Amino acid sequence: PDYGGRVDVPLGNVSIHVVIPPANELPHTMAGRDFLLLFECLDVSSVIVLWALLLAEQKVLLQARQTHVLTMAAESLCALLFPFSWQHVYIPILPASLLDILQAPVPFLIGIDEEVLGMAEQGGLVPDDVVQVDLDASSIVCDPDVARAIRLPQKQYHKLYK
Repeated sequence: PDYGGRVDVPLGNVSIHVVIPPANELPHTMAGRDFLLLFECLDVSSVIVLWALLLAEQKVLLQARQTHVLTMAAESLCALLFPFSWQHVYIPILPASLLDILQAPVPFLIGIDEEVLGMAEQGGLVPDDVVQVDLDASSIVCDPDVARAIRLPQKQYHKLYK
């Protein structure tokens, strides 16, 4: 369907509704609940830094104990990119069988739980250029060179912060 269109797809005795939102409409956000969870995990300045990292197409690894936190944070960060959209590797919850993707030379936004992260760190599979975001501890760890490259102009940063 075209943007703003709707199609009903019959599937057995059930009809599935497929809706394509208008191109200029804000992304679906579950009435703000997912943003609330993101801001409960990270403070405003950390979210702004993450937003800038994603716009600069960095490798971002979200880590948390609970998988629903990973999914909601990843979806919220993608929604914050509007009117842009994340066009690179996106895996809200990385299974252990795909750990090698952390070595990819491309930008990514990946969520990883504690158990799988432990396996990745034990195997030395997390490169130095990956930005690690601990949603449970509310911390961001990245290479100093990456941090220096992401400095936003003060005036624009304060506008976003407010």
